[in-house]
Amino acid sequence: MAQVTEIQRFPPQKADEEVAHERDFVRGVPAGLLSLEAAIIAILDLVLPDEILLGTVRDGRLRVRVPIRVRFRREDQHVVAEAAELDEFGFGANLSEALADLQDAIGELYFTLEREQGRLGPDLRRVWTVLQQKLMRRL
Repeated sequence: MAQVTEIQRFPPQKADEEVAHERDFVRGVPAGLLSLEAAIIAILDLVLPDEILLGTVRDGRLRVRVPIRVRFRREDQHVVAEAAELDEFGFGANLSEALADLQDAIGELYFTLEREQGRLGPDLRRVWTVLQQKLMRRL
């Protein structure tokens, strides 16, 4: 209730003047200083986390034992989700799409490497070892 009283003390013209000033400021920015696309990307970069710990994959046959570190970055108008320890990436128009793509890729990678265990070179053996530490089949 105290907050409502506080807000009501400001005269309506004051709010209108502040909005008008902001509008004048936006119109006063020289053309080409910041494109709309660049402004949107800058705003989205503010809400894009640097990294998360992934605790699930979308394949119901797998369970995450140890969270997978995922880093995010923006490339043009796409988001990239990277699990560097697995050498795996996901791409999407937004964070959710990139993360879902990465989760699908990790599931596919797990079952492909499991099937091809006897034929893996050193790099893929390392990835398979990490996958076995991070994921397990559900019983």
